Amino acid sequence: MWQIQNTLFWLLPLLVLVWGLLTASHALLHKQDSKAAFGWIALCIILPVAGPILYLLFGINRVRSKAQRDYITKMNRDALDTLSMPPGKNFVPHAMIGQRLTRKGLTSCHEIQIYENGEALYPAMLEAIEQAEKRILLASYIFDSKKTGKSIAAALDRAQRRGVEVKVILDGLGEYMYVPRIGHTLKRLGIDFVRFNPISILPPSLNINMRNHRKMMIVDSKVGFTGGQNIGDHHLADAPENLHSVRDVHFSLTGQIVDELEWAFWKDWHYCTGDNQTLAFEGNHQLDLESETWTRLIVDGPNKDLDKLNHLILGQISAASKRVFIMTPYFLPTLDLMGALIAAELRGVEVTVLLPRNNNIKLADWASRSIIRELLEADVDIRYIEGKFVHSKLLLIDDQYSLIGTANIDPRSLRLNYELAVEVFSADFNARMERYFLSFCKDAKPCTLSQLNSRSLPIRLRDSLAWLFSPYL
Repeated sequence: MWQIQNTLFWLLPLLVLVWGLLTASHALLHKQDSKAAFGWIALCIILPVAGPILYLLFGINRVRSKAQRDYITKMNRDALDTLSMPPGKNFVPHAMIGQRLTRKGLTSCHEIQIYENGEALYPAMLEAIEQAEKRILLASYIFDSKKTGKSIAAALDRAQRRGVEVKVILDGLGEYMYVPRIGHTLKRLGIDFVRFNPISILPPSLNINMRNHRKMMIVDSKVGFTGGQNIGDHHLADAPENLHSVRDVHFSLTGQIVDELEWAFWKDWHYCTGDNQTLAFEGNHQLDLESETWTRLIVDGPNKDLDKLNHLILGQISAASKRVFIMTPYFLPTLDLMGALIAAELRGVEVTVLLPRNNNIKLADWASRSIIRELLEADVDIRYIEGKFVHSKLLLIDDQYSLIGTANIDPRSLRLNYELAVEVFSADFNARMERYFLSFCKDAKPCTLSQLNSRSLPIRLRDSLAWLFSPYL
């Protein structure tokens, strides 16, 4: 007995030391941020027992490994033609950035319609559903069970009753935003729907990350809708009874880009249904060499597509020569994006960032105020839109490049969510979106360093504490 105790007396410290060294080595090898790596290594050395335990619980990024393991559906899109550069066009260097990231060229687009707020969007969606003849594919992060959601569900039911194929993807967490859940209505109507990463207690599946934030509707492979608006009454910005209304913008697109959107939908659908076979996808459109508008779909997520949108935005800002206009509800840029914005400002590019004064996620707003000092010191123009919450997401670069879609400028969108964006190469569309941007900009109030410095100590501590949680906001 004494020998066993004596052996344990000498063995346990050695095991603890080895455990701490192994954990510290893992942090050294896998943490891309040197400050984070140094912090975890120091913690494992100072607290050789608690440090490794904390690292195993909170330090290892399991989101990406789980996404790469689970999201393995393959949709072969080789049949979809693209062009590196359409004849007679010059989109260099902006077109090259997305092509290098995605290894896809540009697709033609016939027309893009802009819908401001739900008052414009939902009638257009309902009209498209009512005119559908073959297929309706719909995905939304939030699909409420109030008046708007019920009207869309009823239109889908009427469509399927006349023989139209209807398929719906609901996000497993977003569906819980409104009770009763819209899934109950869809099930009662017999509409074919699936949940993306559903949340359940038995068997336990309580992951709140890796959400499907994509929003799209494709009708008869002819028209595709995408943008920032969910399906819900809160997007009815002019409704007097709507005390928490949201202003936003959405788009409908026609032409070959619709094939790209449909391909993205089917990828998610087969992932949700567990069909992991290699599937072939053939579109319904041909390249239109006479098109004035050219586009590229960017899909982003914590799987193999990780960081595509962050790299894309970083590259486009770095290539800007005249202006960078950003409109986003949540602004928590990575350090490299902040550096790109500052560098653009230093070389004479006009940089303007529009943010909502009244934010529906206070923690994100507080955290943003904690990190924008460096941008303000570099004379980056940051303005706050007064009044109703603005949920629009928009990036305008120079005169021909626009980026629209579902992603915000924050870690959740750029690292944790499944998102999609559409690059639009068109001087006409860029000008239309510039008018939309400036309509908010003219009445927005500039944020100044003096305002930032005038915050009281408790407010500054609150904002800094919120910033600590920014990777998950």
